[in-house]
Amino acid sequence: MSDKDYVVPIWERLTSQIYDRGEISYDSAQAKARNILIKRGHLNTDGTPTVDGAIRGLMTPEDRAIDRSMNKFGGDYDDYEYDPDKNYAYKKKR
Repeated sequence: MSDKDYVVPIWERLTSQIYDRGEISYDSAQAKARNILIKRGHLNTDGTPTVDGAIRGLMTPEDRAIDRSMNKFGGDYDDYEYDPDKNYAYKKKR
């Protein structure tokens, strides 16, 4: 199976983010995204998603923002509030 046979959501999303900066071609953005995701453990070297990559690829922007904040600051999912304008999750004030 080649990279062109299926779409990996996390790879497609990161490719678009890199390409939208307007600094490099789409093919270069795709290669850069692939290398980043392999280093993060979200893609295998053959371009297929790892289990973590598949899970992250199916997460909503809110889920990813809360996950990033939980990894950085600790706590549980319900401890955070998502700000869609900033794509960031803040700890809820108690």
